[in-house]
Amino acid sequence: MIVTSLFALTCLTIIALAIGRLIWSKKASKQRAIMGISGIILFIELIKITQQHRGMHSGFLNGNLEFETKLINLKSNITTLYTNLLEFESEHAYPPSLSTHYPYKQWQRLIENDTLKSADSFQLHSGLIARQLDAMWDMSDEFSLTSNHQEHIQNLAQQLVKTLPELAESLGQVRALSVQVASKQEMSADKKLQLLFTLGKIEEHHRRLTTPLPDSTNERLINFIQEIKESINHSTLYNQNPDAIFQEATQVIDEIFVFILAGFDSLKTTIKDVKILF
Repeated sequence: MIVTSLFALTCLTIIALAIGRLIWSKKASKQRAIMGISGIILFIELIKITQQHRGMHSGFLNGNLEFETKLINLKSNITTLYTNLLEFESEHAYPPSLSTHYPYKQWQRLIENDTLKSADSFQLHSGLIARQLDAMWDMSDEFSLTSNHQEHIQNLAQQLVKTLPELAESLGQVRALSVQVASKQEMSADKKLQLLFTLGKIEEHHRRLTTPLPDSTNERLINFIQEIKESINHSTLYNQNPDAIFQEATQVIDEIFVFILAGFDSLKTTIKDVKILF
């Protein structure tokens, strides 16, 4: 009888410990996902202003000297964001193999190269941003956002970490290429093809959105794409004001990033509201 009671007590203790460990694990995962959003938001801002640096740098190298002061400010802001991201990684025991240290080194090599041509600058910036996007996805996965066991959280995180940033990045590429063409007042055949291809990517990302953009942003996006397409088809893009193109594209891109940040606020609330069950 005593042996049976001890055995039953042991079994109950093991079950209770297992349930306690499961609850603790789910709570820890939930808290880590919420903390991860802070790092992802730093990445979002970093990608946004790296895109701006690409567009202005392309124009500057093609003779638009008005961008010079703005480039100095952007360079300082980008370096600060890398510092903040590295501090975030250090505070949260982030795996060194996934560290922002690697795109940061890539950024340093880019800005230290003073012999770049406009096309080289565009390619190096775009390669860097692609690496930033990959690193942001890794961080989202590591902090249980895109890898969350709750499907609705996982799907929302994927839109915020992949689909929307890739839409903004394609727009950023069109901005940089258009500023190049308008600053140089010349559009080569390869630039035309590159622009049309990237405009097609924008339309593809746009179709894949499961949460629609606000009506005003959606309208501005569609109008901007149409304007660039028409100016390419009518060979008038190189006659346009590069600063005006930059500002128009930037307004749309900034609104998309505002939408992303609002989405992360909503995602944080959704994660907090998840009930811990066993």
